[in-house]
Amino acid sequence: MKNQGCDNPRAAGSIGWDVQTVLGFTVLGVAIAAVASIQIGQLAAAHFGSGPAVSKNPFTTLGQLIGGSRSWSATATIAVVAFWLVVAILAAMATVLIKQLRTPATRTDTASKYLASKKEIASFSREEAQQLAEKWLPTPAMAEKYPGLMFGRVPGKSTGLYSTWEDLYLVIFGPRMGKTTSQVIPAIVDAPGHVVTTSNKRDIVDETVGVTSARGQVWVFDPQRIAAGFEQEPWFFDPLDMVRRQPETMDSAALRLADIFKTAARGADNGGDAFFSEGGKELLSRFFLAAALEHRPIGDVYLWVNDDSDRTPVRILNAFPEWKQQAAALEATYQITEKTRSGLFSQAAQMATALGRREALKWVTPSAGARRFDAEAFVRGPGQDTMYLLSKEGADNAAALTTALTAAIMTAAEAYGEQSGGRLPVPLVAALDEAANVVRWPELPSLYSHYGSRGIILMTILQSYAQGAEVWGENGMELMWSAAALVLYGGGVRDEKMLQKLEALVGDVEVFETSTSRTGESARTVSRNRRERKILTVAELAAMEQGRALVLASKRRPMIAQMEPWWKRPWPAQTKALLGAKK
Repeated sequence: MKNQGCDNPRAAGSIGWDVQTVLGFTVLGVAIAAVASIQIGQLAAAHFGSGPAVSKNPFTTLGQLIGGSRSWSATATIAVVAFWLVVAILAAMATVLIKQLRTPATRTDTASKYLASKKEIASFSREEAQQLAEKWLPTPAMAEKYPGLMFGRVPGKSTGLYSTWEDLYLVIFGPRMGKTTSQVIPAIVDAPGHVVTTSNKRDIVDETVGVTSARGQVWVFDPQRIAAGFEQEPWFFDPLDMVRRQPETMDSAALRLADIFKTAARGADNGGDAFFSEGGKELLSRFFLAAALEHRPIGDVYLWVNDDSDRTPVRILNAFPEWKQQAAALEATYQITEKTRSGLFSQAAQMATALGRREALKWVTPSAGARRFDAEAFVRGPGQDTMYLLSKEGADNAAALTTALTAAIMTAAEAYGEQSGGRLPVPLVAALDEAANVVRWPELPSLYSHYGSRGIILMTILQSYAQGAEVWGENGMELMWSAAALVLYGGGVRDEKMLQKLEALVGDVEVFETSTSRTGESARTVSRNRRERKILTVAELAAMEQGRALVLASKRRPMIAQMEPWWKRPWPAQTKALLGAKK
């Protein structure tokens, strides 16, 4: 990658050397080697034999040898052979040592010389990140310890690549390509403050809880018993706390919560009649509002959406004069034709399915001896607390509940940041692995436009672009793609549409093509022409090797980064021991 970092690495440059020039330099090199060999041989003969003294000028020695005043002896031959043998052995040893010290170059690494310049790569240095961290973290010592998140290294080098505490991530790695080991776990360990992380497997808890429990309180939200056997004090999260948070805007908060349940159940699917899907969401939001006002358990909402003859929600809303409009709207829903009413209630019931599952309901219902989770206290508390949220696809998926808890924490963090001068005193890291399954939050893409400046560091991790589009729609996914300060693609994806976007963003490079022609008995003609070709094609991007990622960063040209799994990180031995470091 010797050309990596030039001002215009995509330009082909000069046309290069012709054959005659190369031949000339070859002859010159051979001549220099020959003269050096003669000088070495004569010096050896003079030192070990009985030859005359040797001039310091090798050309004088050459002239004397040619003129006959100096002879070539067996001692000189042995010395020259020994010298070049030693040179060959040292060269071989150096080559082996370099190969051992350097990570083997991959096919993808060869593209690096056409991508980001040295200046652009240097902007990801630890020193640059630390200078910015000193502006945002409470003390210089903290900035030195937590300069930013290291997302990789320069291929073949030890130089780390760091994001800042304003950079939000979109990470797209195919299955088994190392996203958890190279991004999620390091983000949890290197976070300076509180952490929210998600997964569809228990591995993330098992591998990091030693570190997170040693530095703060740990919460594991597991309504599907994915981490069965993990011991913690009983606790619950009431999603209706999101509605009660600000009395003046309870109706809006209830609608946001209903939108979460709708997206968790249906994603961005706009199929079917929008009247029923939107009407079902409005109906569910009014039930949430009623339950919140009377401090009922959220499980009552499940009973209401499955019984269109129960007018309890109307009675509750009528008891609060400030919500008479909501009461009237809900009463009107009960009064419409049976077929239409049945359709609306059916839609709302589908959205609230998670509230009907016994195990899931235990996590969102107050019970004796269980602590109530307070999102406000979590984000404002001292230290480094961690929230793990677990959910997986299936008939018993709890995405609505994990999303609601994530949204509650993010909303509380946003409010705390506003009260602290615009951003959190210490950044909160949200490493959202398997986000399309666990955090189906309709507002997530729009948050990318301002959460960085608030010190809320989102890292949304997907297995493909299409997976995100299924949840947030094409517009939402494009918004996230465009607004993320760092987009990391780690291979293992055959989403042609996304790969074509990457191919276009990486761009073209100028190359030379050599052609040879001969007409009849005339002399051969060699010509070289410039042309443009893709730096990385769709096929090459689809076949990207594990351990490499294409990085698209704001204000910089694309670059290739070498991924570093957590067990290779330069962390203290104590930290690795708590992680159960791999050999």
